[in-house]
Amino acid sequence: MAAEPMSLSSESQFRSESYIIEISGAAVGIVVRQAEARRFAFHAASRRFNRYNGMTFSGPRDAERFISGQVARRLHSLLEELVA
Repeated sequence: MAAEPMSLSSESQFRSESYIIEISGAAVGIVVRQAEARRFAFHAASRRFNRYNGMTFSGPRDAERFISGQVARRLHSLLEELVA
């Protein structure tokens, strides 16, 4: 089954088994519904996100928020190093 981009609709009723996680328009991975659990597992599309492989989330939006937050923290850290 092909992954579909996340929609802005409520996560209470998922229509797909997998969703593409994008940051600033770039695909960074997918989350796939785990059959045995009501959770979604993240799978990186780039080596930069391999550290998050296998992490589970309650829904696609939670995964996107987490990954986006990690990117923002890393960017902030890099900017601090540049001005120091």
